[in-house]
Amino acid sequence: MYQILIIEDEKDTANPVKGALELEGFMADIANNGDEAIKMFGQKEYDLVLLDIGLPGMSGEEVLRRIRDENPYVYVIVYTNYEAFEDIKKLTNIGIDGYINKGGSADLSELVKIIKDKLKPLDEIGVKKLLREDAIVS
Repeated sequence: MYQILIIEDEKDTANPVKGALELEGFMADIANNGDEAIKMFGQKEYDLVLLDIGLPGMSGEEVLRRIRDENPYVYVIVYTNYEAFEDIKKLTNIGIDGYINKGGSADLSELVKIIKDKLKPLDEIGVKKLLREDAIVS
């Protein structure tokens, strides 16, 4: 099943998200800060990253840049309270695949649906399998 890295410093947010994803059959890990996220990302192959921008220490923007340097193809969805247009525009230019506001109106079922929709094309055409086979052949 798919591997998801949740980068979120607030346990009250991260744990319910992880639980909701696992109920749907996803494997999910939590990184509580940018340094931990970069370390985990380098040790495991993730299909999608759910990234909070407001992190202690290394900024979410810097985490995004490092993730993109290491793997430009992994899906990255920003899940944050920050809504400034200029910030979202900058993140889009760096390479995010989606943005979800985790404010008071946040809905875990909607978040899970968005993640499933992002990963669905991989299921339909078997891209993950093809990429792995190609990596072996090359």
